[in-house]
Amino acid sequence: MASNSAVSFNYLIVSDLHLQEAEKNPAGRLFYFDQEFTEFLQYYRLFHEGQRRWKLIIAGDLIEFYHKINEQPSRDDKLLKGIELTDTDLKFYPGTEWQKSAWKLDRILSSHQLLLIALARFVVEGNEVYILRGNHDLEIFWPQVQDRFRQLVSKHHPADYTYQDTKTAVAARIHFLPWFYFEPDLLYVEHGHQYDPFCSNAHNLCPVLPENRQQLELALSAFSMRYFVAQILHVDPAAMENINSIPKYLFRLIRGNLRQVLQLPLYYLEMVARTDRKVRQVQPHLELPIQEEEAKVREEIKAAYGLTDKALHAIERLTHRPVLLNRWETVKCFSLDLLLAGIAALVVGVGLSLTVPTLPWRWAPLSISVFVIGVLVLLGKVRVSKFNNHRNLRGIARAIRDATGSRYVVFGHSHDPDAYPLSPSKDQWYFNVGTWVPRRSNGQFVYLQIMREEASASVHLMRWDRRQQQPVELDLASYTKGTAQRKAMLKKEVRSARRP
Repeated sequence: MASNSAVSFNYLIVSDLHLQEAEKNPAGRLFYFDQEFTEFLQYYRLFHEGQRRWKLIIAGDLIEFYHKINEQPSRDDKLLKGIELTDTDLKFYPGTEWQKSAWKLDRILSSHQLLLIALARFVVEGNEVYILRGNHDLEIFWPQVQDRFRQLVSKHHPADYTYQDTKTAVAARIHFLPWFYFEPDLLYVEHGHQYDPFCSNAHNLCPVLPENRQQLELALSAFSMRYFVAQILHVDPAAMENINSIPKYLFRLIRGNLRQVLQLPLYYLEMVARTDRKVRQVQPHLELPIQEEEAKVREEIKAAYGLTDKALHAIERLTHRPVLLNRWETVKCFSLDLLLAGIAALVVGVGLSLTVPTLPWRWAPLSISVFVIGVLVLLGKVRVSKFNNHRNLRGIARAIRDATGSRYVVFGHSHDPDAYPLSPSKDQWYFNVGTWVPRRSNGQFVYLQIMREEASASVHLMRWDRRQQQPVELDLASYTKGTAQRKAMLKKEVRSARRP
């Protein structure tokens, strides 16, 4: 997996770029940052010490496969030749067979030519790229999709390099990893979705459907994106700015798009109905062939990194069981139990109030119903807060440090930059490199830089300054605080960078 001596490279770690089709899709243009990423790669391509080049590690969710592409797939398309397109494929977007995944990748990257050229030059000049899978780009699992990615990078070769030279360099230096990146005694990088029950896969190393191995088994979060969020973005692309704040988004909709407010319950019910059909029971005879494939990949990882069975099993025990393997947990995720309880409380309250002959006492059943509904709303709010609660990542990073002996453990997934010391006395840290997707007009552009010497290494949490076109080092002490303080600090830094 790692093809060169570790000490001959320094490291750059980014995550969660979520590249979307941006030519025909207004939502995709809301966080189009090819220029910034190109300048970032150019800076580090030119900045290196002696013969030591860079390893760029993309820690998952490079491609956003779960947003709608504003182009109807055609059965005559050469990438879809011989593939059946279902009504669901046509209504939302094509599914997860490798041909459909390759088609989506092709359409998405067609609007990121500047980024592809920059990536091609970065690679052809001696640097390496390692790409991990996240929950939004699970379809990179398919070898054919990986090959298509390499082809697209090679086709966008710089003018002063030939296609053949670029193709050779890309084949040798762009690597797709099945689980994590690891440098003994130094670095462990993983996306982090396996520690999130709403995003995890039952079979991380071979994430295919047991009953149909031509398709991938997606997590609950993927179906909520496909059947609900993607429909909102398709109708109202500005939702990308506000989808993290549902009350603000609904208020804006009421003011400017009342029709879509009325459509939201329909989107929600359709999502619930379609997702409910994805819940499955574990069937050992179908799981066995997949487990055998996973065992082969696990042996390859052990051989490449020198890790033991004990270490790999210790990491796997930290992962969460997918919600879609339990119907009751799925019901709770959609708050259907709370919704039905609220409706029942309202019906009972109204019914009892109509049977009470004395007018003042008629309000008692209704008051009790309102109180019960209020409690249910609070319970629902607590549940929703857990959906994107990634506080467990610090503890998981410590456990991975113990299992692998890594000095630095790095995740993405949460979109929340973090820096946390794993030891009070040793240089051991957990980092989360957040996302490059902007919040409103502000881009985070956070990444990790590790400078490797023969017997030591230095680590720096950085942010790419889009105005100055150069890196800015972040204060680690500011990021060891709680989530609210870290977000406030990053917001302040981004605003400062925007001032002329």
